[in-house]
Amino acid sequence: MGHTRFLAVPKHSTEIASRKPDRDSETKDDITMVIASPSRRGSIGVVIMFAVTTFALKGTADEPPTRTDQSSNDRSHSNADHALRITTEAAKNYEFYPTSNPARQFAFQPRSVLRWSNPVAGEIYGNVYLWTDNGRPQVIGSIYQWYSPMTHGSHEFHSLCAEAIEGQRQGRTVMRSQDPGLSWQQVPEQPEVAETKPRRTRQLSSIARRFQITKTDRESITRQLRLLAQPIYRYGDQDSDIVDGAIYTFVQGTDPEVFLLIESKKLNGKDRWHYAFARMNSVKFVAEYRDRDGEYRDVWTKEIQPWGVVKSGREPYANFGPFNAGN
Repeated sequence: MGHTRFLAVPKHSTEIASRKPDRDSETKDDITMVIASPSRRGSIGVVIMFAVTTFALKGTADEPPTRTDQSSNDRSHSNADHALRITTEAAKNYEFYPTSNPARQFAFQPRSVLRWSNPVAGEIYGNVYLWTDNGRPQVIGSIYQWYSPMTHGSHEFHSLCAEAIEGQRQGRTVMRSQDPGLSWQQVPEQPEVAETKPRRTRQLSSIARRFQITKTDRESITRQLRLLAQPIYRYGDQDSDIVDGAIYTFVQGTDPEVFLLIESKKLNGKDRWHYAFARMNSVKFVAEYRDRDGEYRDVWTKEIQPWGVVKSGREPYANFGPFNAGN
């Protein structure tokens, strides 16, 4: 990961403050590597320091957490619960529907499908919500609240719909995306969709693991995202045109950066697996697919979006805010 970077946020810049942050940190592995690879001149000092540290830790390993630690943990749990309440209420204020048929509103699902935090960026808690049509996801949103070092909230959305959509917040139109939300591609080298759900579950997991995604932020720092092992949402049935489908998540920390959708689609009369990506940040992303020979090739690229585009609500991905807590 490299060295820790600190991003100074101008006090009067709502555009920068309201954006989804880019996360930079050292990991425990980075620190371990520094300690485990001393120079020859410093090796004795490192051994002595390790011994002293080990002795000190031995006497405290079984001691209960201090009152300060307990208070901090209680406050974090309280803020996470508070964020769940206010983000759910905020999500309820949004209505989405196809531009061609405003009366056909997508159904808001009030249960968060992913609760996330990002302690590297600060004290921030978010939740992911879905708007569906007969169970099929049409819009996905990540709504989050800062507690430190900032105190505002932001709302970001991505259309998953095959046609143009509009979105309203408290009766005012905020999103009008004319393009389809997703670009579907057939999964290479995959067999027909399995007949039983357990076998399809294994197929879905195998397909998801073949992808890897890198993120390049506005400071030109590139990092590989982590795939969550389990899908956050599963949909489809034998009586519909979608036998099975799932949403997987690529994260930094547990913060969703890209969603991977995999679902069955008819091709020449047979069900075949297809995939599509939905960004949840305005930075650059590159997705690669690993073939049977172990070679990776680029299959999806999204460039950095200007803030004016992100805030306009005219693209499949949009970010609104900042909002005061509870709004």
